[in-house]
Amino acid sequence: MKIKTLIMAAAVFGLPALAPIQALANSQPFVVLEYQSYGKNGFMPDNPFVIDEDYSASHTVQPGETLSHVMEKHYVGSGLNMQFIEMAIVMKNKHAFVRGNPNFLYADKTLHLPSLNEIKAMIMGQNKEQNNDNHTISNDIYFFGG
Repeated sequence: MKIKTLIMAAAVFGLPALAPIQALANSQPFVVLEYQSYGKNGFMPDNPFVIDEDYSASHTVQPGETLSHVMEKHYVGSGLNMQFIEMAIVMKNKHAFVRGNPNFLYADKTLHLPSLNEIKAMIMGQNKEQNNDNHTISNDIYFFGG
C-alpha cells in the first residue's frame, strides 16, 4: 500500500528520485528468506571450541532449559553447523534424552558437550577406542576342527 502511494506521489509531482521504487513495484514479486543464526556476531574466534579442537565441556541441565539454550550458551560463534552439534550432543548423552529425542531433555542431567575432534570422529564413524587400538575383527576369528 505504501509503495502505491509513493508511486502516485511520484507521478503527481514528477519526482525522478522515486523511479527505483516504481520500477520495483512493476517488477515480479520476490521472496526474501532470512535464516536465524546462532549468535549475533556470527563466527567468534575466541570461542573455546574454536581455539582448541580437543576442548569439551559439561553442562548441568536446569529445569525449563532446552537443548537449544545449551547450544546457544556454549557453541555460539563456533562456526559449527548446529544440526550436527545437536545430533552429536544427543549421541554422547543418550541418558539425558527421552528415547533419543532432542526435544525431550531431562532436567538435572549433566551433558558432555563434545569437542570438535569428537564430532569429526562421530561423523567419520570412528570412536576413540577404535582409533587407539590396532585390534581388528580378523584377530577374533578362530577355526576349530579339521
